[in-house]
Amino acid sequence: MLARNQDSQTTLAPSIDEVEKTKSATRPSSPDGRNEKDVEAEGSDKVPSGPSDVSDIGPPPDGGLEAWLVILSAALVTLCLFGFVTGFGQMQSYYLAHQLKDYSKSTVAWISTIQGALVFTPAIMWGRIFDAYGAKPLVISGSVLSVLALVGIAFCREFYQFFLGHALFGFAASILWTPASAIAGHWFARHRSLAIGMIVMGTGLGSVVYPILFVQLFKRFSFRDTVLIVAAINVALLLPSFFWLKTRLPRRQPVPLRKLAEPFKETRFAFFALGSMVFMINWMTPMFDAPIVSAANNLPQNITDYAVAILASGSFLSRPVVGILADSFGVWNVFGTISFATSACMFAFWVVSPLPTAAVIVGFFAYGFGSGGWITLVAAVVANISPAHEIGLRVGLVWSICGPMVLIGPVVSGVLIQADGGKFGYAGIFCGVTFFIGSVIEIAPRLLQCVRGMTGAKSVAVEKSEA
Repeated sequence: MLARNQDSQTTLAPSIDEVEKTKSATRPSSPDGRNEKDVEAEGSDKVPSGPSDVSDIGPPPDGGLEAWLVILSAALVTLCLFGFVTGFGQMQSYYLAHQLKDYSKSTVAWISTIQGALVFTPAIMWGRIFDAYGAKPLVISGSVLSVLALVGIAFCREFYQFFLGHALFGFAASILWTPASAIAGHWFARHRSLAIGMIVMGTGLGSVVYPILFVQLFKRFSFRDTVLIVAAINVALLLPSFFWLKTRLPRRQPVPLRKLAEPFKETRFAFFALGSMVFMINWMTPMFDAPIVSAANNLPQNITDYAVAILASGSFLSRPVVGILADSFGVWNVFGTISFATSACMFAFWVVSPLPTAAVIVGFFAYGFGSGGWITLVAAVVANISPAHEIGLRVGLVWSICGPMVLIGPVVSGVLIQADGGKFGYAGIFCGVTFFIGSVIEIAPRLLQCVRGMTGAKSVAVEKSEA
């Protein structure tokens, strides 16, 4: 069971893969010449033949102008989407000082929490549509809805209006996020992790640029004009995806809803999805609470104001780096390392206070690097253990079950911060523990596979020496 859907690229234990290839050669074949296991779970770089196939389109091109334009347009999509989502901290400060000054911070924070959860939760719907009909209907509908949401927010005055406006933007972002994060599997195989890293690099860049953009625009323009300017910027960033963000594989009938549970019968996918759920509980918590950590360590106000931007800069730089490393050393190796390193970062820099200013800044940057690397490689891992024609579906499945988890972490951490007298110590332990547990679950089958491979290799060596 643990050896199903073997990696199409690099692995932690090559010797095991060779053994599996030898075993597969002896398995019964299907009428079209493939063995049963290949039919059931092909490698991520092959497209199974069927009635929806028009012709043999061959392997992914792994480069070329058309493929890189796809990646560029997807990166621009993620830039404007997550730029606005992560820039909510600046908008929240404006709301509390103006339109929503009669509401508590915790109440206003529900706007961002729901918006963030909606980015991921409906992803399964869009994954099915992506696999069946391609990227274009999702790109067009998601872009139009997101821009309309921004225009609506610009004219909001009451709490419920802001809540609905941001919820609509989160829903529209989910329509765009699924094809943007899954499209690399159509065009890249050997360099897939790098391609995905370039796509989600847009999220890191947006997380740096948009908070600063809001600060500067609010100083010069009214709220309405500021949001309308951001809407115009988003139109310019989304427009290239209308022409360049396109799929390569043949269209297929949507997977029946009753079969959505089938990927979870595969051990590696099930463990990975469950571990990602646990990890995602607090993935956004440090982004929301970085200013609290800064204040608890008595940092200067200018650093506190840009705490999220410092964190986001680490996230931005990690995207291409982990992609290159994953292509060189194996996606599972790098993913496991970055997951555990993120947990270690929380215990090292976010739990104890006060710390020197330099240590706090390093902690912000390190968490941004780790969390950015983690979310970069999620789609790469899913693509690595999935048939190519199900990448959109499976990426959507993972994000859909991870989305509601975003609602838990910030709320629980808020209670822990209050219990700790405004410090992040208890919340930091909570974050570090969830990251560690999630990391263990995600790679548990992979670790077991490695252990078995090492044990098997030792047994073979002993048998040879005895002979």
